[in-house]
Amino acid sequence: MVFRDLWLLAGPILIGVGAGTGQPMVTGIGVVVLIVGAISRLWARYIFRRVSVRSSLGEARAFQGEQVELRFEIENRKPLPLPWFDLRVAISEELEIEGEELPAASAPGLNWLTRRGALGWYERRRWRMQVGARERGQFQIGPSQLHSADILGIFPRHREAPEITSFIAYPRVFALDDLGFPADRPLGDSKGRNRIFEDPLRIAGLRDYEPGDPLRRIDWKATARHGELQSRVYEPSAVQHLYVLLNIDTLEHSWEGYLKDDLERTVSMAASLAVWATGRRYAVGLLANGSLPNSDRPIRLPPSRARTQLPRILETLAVVQPLTMGDLAGRLRREASRLPLGSTLILAAAFIPDELAEAMRRLQDEGYRVAVVVTSDRVDLDKLTGLPVRVTGRRFEASEVLV
Repeated sequence: MVFRDLWLLAGPILIGVGAGTGQPMVTGIGVVVLIVGAISRLWARYIFRRVSVRSSLGEARAFQGEQVELRFEIENRKPLPLPWFDLRVAISEELEIEGEELPAASAPGLNWLTRRGALGWYERRRWRMQVGARERGQFQIGPSQLHSADILGIFPRHREAPEITSFIAYPRVFALDDLGFPADRPLGDSKGRNRIFEDPLRIAGLRDYEPGDPLRRIDWKATARHGELQSRVYEPSAVQHLYVLLNIDTLEHSWEGYLKDDLERTVSMAASLAVWATGRRYAVGLLANGSLPNSDRPIRLPPSRARTQLPRILETLAVVQPLTMGDLAGRLRREASRLPLGSTLILAAAFIPDELAEAMRRLQDEGYRVAVVVTSDRVDLDKLTGLPVRVTGRRFEASEVLV
């Protein structure tokens, strides 16, 4: 830019030379160079004054493969026009724009969406297009870069707009009957004993201990008073609780990496179960052996029937990463005391170690209604003996129906 400014000195030099040698033509050329250079310099200086670039989405969330409307615009709110502009909007490479081939940006993981043209005084240019994600996740639209120059192109200018619009692509959701589940009893019959859902916060009374009662039901103070084991009796709960348990592991050892197809099927299965349970008025929760991006806290959403619960679960599943925080069996042991009695626990997994199978059996023995949904063909079903099991596996590839 300093080099470009130096040529402006040619104007005064030519004026001085013309005046000293008595050459009016040289003087006139110097005057023209000085005037044109000054105008171009001022034009470039104020070219981006009151120029704005904005982008927005018709919907900030959509399911994987669905398309939403992307709108962005550039507006010039001053009498000084932009003779030309080159607008580049950075877009996550997982996003696809209908009818566009996007070149790669210099930053990894981003592509450029480019628009070129001219912008007159007090003019606005708008574009509308359809955007969709070919993968689940959280993606970005922005920042943007704007290039322009004065009318002669002598002083080019560059400006960056740091605004970023976030877009979340939910995992694919399938109707359970499309995945081979029975329409009348998707989870099959359960061997859990607590057919009536109970609220552990509302104690109705006490009764004598019966073989098979979980330890958490025993009232130790009453036992000490009566001299024999006493179990609490809880009042029925109007809300049925369902936990979706997601095992993120797809291989035995973390250093082996992960199987992407198996993980995606498992996440889609968990999302499908959450949608199904919400539609049947369950209080749905989510528990997984992973963490959210940029967080060291494990994934845990307590059961709720709030209207915001299903979007929260889908958003969480959208950003699930293959990195885990220990095994799911350990998470279940630590969470056992928080699980409401009589809850339904559904495990979605492509890999089930012996410890996880044993943890599910123990929860079933304690009175929980449990079920296992296997999303790969690599699980040894013999280790799941005694548990209600549904194998989906390749049915995901045959099903293309989105809920």
